[in-house]
Amino acid sequence: MKLNIAYSCDEAYISHTGISIVSLLENNKEFEEIDFYFVAKDVSQKSLDLLKKLVNSYGRNLIVVSFYDICGDLKIKALGRHIETVYAKLFFARIKEIDKVLYIDSDTIINDSLKEFWETDLTNDLIGGVETYTVDAKKLLNLSKSDKFINDGVALINLKEFRKQNIETKFIECIAEYNGNPPVLSEGVINKVCKGKIKVLHPKFNLMSGLITYKKNRFLNITNYYSKTVIKEAIDKPVIIHYLSAFYNRPWDKNCTHPMKEKYLYYKSISYWKDEPLQSKKMIFRLRVIKFLYDYFPNIILDFIRFIIKKKRIFKY
Repeated sequence: MKLNIAYSCDEAYISHTGISIVSLLENNKEFEEIDFYFVAKDVSQKSLDLLKKLVNSYGRNLIVVSFYDICGDLKIKALGRHIETVYAKLFFARIKEIDKVLYIDSDTIINDSLKEFWETDLTNDLIGGVETYTVDAKKLLNLSKSDKFINDGVALINLKEFRKQNIETKFIECIAEYNGNPPVLSEGVINKVCKGKIKVLHPKFNLMSGLITYKKNRFLNITNYYSKTVIKEAIDKPVIIHYLSAFYNRPWDKNCTHPMKEKYLYYKSISYWKDEPLQSKKMIFRLRVIKFLYDYFPNIILDFIRFIIKKKRIFKY
């Protein structure tokens, strides 16, 4: 069985990409073939050579694709804290030799075999991923509450159908509709354009930090979402751990409190980047305030604060 994997980043995220790849290679030795498609933006030849050396040492293949070659007509205006490579996944259909690919963000650890994930049937769907909870983004994208909305940081993509249904052109049109600044960037574009053709998968395939927080959340009441039983299954045996900062910070930060940070540190320790020092970045002030409220305030006060915040948003607009 052959597995097609895609990553995309610039020079700043090379070490995290490499560490994620190490974890994938270590836990997926049962695949006969694995091809990695790495979409590179301003990445040094030294870093590319190191990634190739890593992948080749496991008998796998690395195909480097220039970000500028496949995303040359991308027209965006705002990115916030992100970089342009978050949009690369919209253009994977331009890689002609593959009909399906599993895209994985760099801030991940692959903790188990991807076989079940890879074999997911997407015959009637364009993309598969783990649902994320959002209200404001759906409103801005003119989606209903019942529409599925997945995190695009880990996504199984049906490129054959992308080409057949000309999805790439629809992505470009969607970005233009929002004047180069669509809500939630590539994630918003994917969920809007692929509406009705999105397969929601078990959260074990993309255990986001927010899911761990949600499990013990005392005040966030979400309907039509994963059950606590399903979330517990994902936490107990995740296939992919996605280190979104949430209230934990990142595992490459000294101040990280993520309960699964040791997984990242282990694969870092057996990688070419084992001697790269950890950073000393603190959680942003807004998140520290929210975490303080979450940890120490009773439900009734938290609900009141959330009500006031919503009211202010209404008055603002």
